[in-house]
Amino acid sequence: MDKKTEKLLIKKAKKLSKWHEGVFVNPIFWEVNEKRYYMAGFTVGNTPKATAYFTTVGDEKREEAEIAQSYLSLFSDTSNNIFRVGGEHLKIDTSYYTKPLEIPVNSSEIAVIEGHESFKHLWEVQQKFNLLTNDYHRYYEGLLLREQLTQKDIDHNIEIVNWVNLYQYETLSLLLNQNSVIRAYTGYLETTKEWKDLSRDQRTFVTGITKNVAKMQENLRSLDLIESNDPEKMIILNLEKAKSDLRIGIAKQKEYIRYPK
Repeated sequence: MDKKTEKLLIKKAKKLSKWHEGVFVNPIFWEVNEKRYYMAGFTVGNTPKATAYFTTVGDEKREEAEIAQSYLSLFSDTSNNIFRVGGEHLKIDTSYYTKPLEIPVNSSEIAVIEGHESFKHLWEVQQKFNLLTNDYHRYYEGLLLREQLTQKDIDHNIEIVNWVNLYQYETLSLLLNQNSVIRAYTGYLETTKEWKDLSRDQRTFVTGITKNVAKMQENLRSLDLIESNDPEKMIILNLEKAKSDLRIGIAKQKEYIRYPK
């Protein structure tokens, strides 16, 4: 977004802002009737309180603003979710998985062996999560350069959100369903001579990953995914559910839109 456009949009937004609110403008636009509409947000602290939709071509029309809102808000919400959840996973140092997995498992105990396999599985999901998030960052940077949001972008975001939810589901399900064997595996690691070579943070991660079961159960419930023994079917079912849930959520946000008087 060029400085002239940004200045115009901020000026329009400030006319609708309250004295105690911050104002920001998203540089991505949705075209309605050959007019570019941008989303402005009003915040108190870091909490969004309302949005408004402005064009750089003449005056805004409520009907056009509502159309723009349905796309721009949906994209903003899904992007924020991807960055938030994906960012949390990116913060996990890869060595928290790789260094413990370098320790040989010289045990015939079934629980230890199964726990080792489950921990490897967790690392595989973590790698998929990191790849997804890094790819999305590159995609988003490209969108910021072209600025115009399209239906293809909306579809892409919903698909990525669905994968984010599914990867969270897979991770939490592993930690809950394989909790006892992962604990057996981490308990075994603590008996090895290589354990002392791990950093303090690595040891803390390994021993803490199975704790706070109640919180993990709560997080799994909050995902509210449709479960299926067929992985492909589960992907499809939850993609459709995500589309429906997002449409409902965006419709509810309409009451927080501000319009020029």
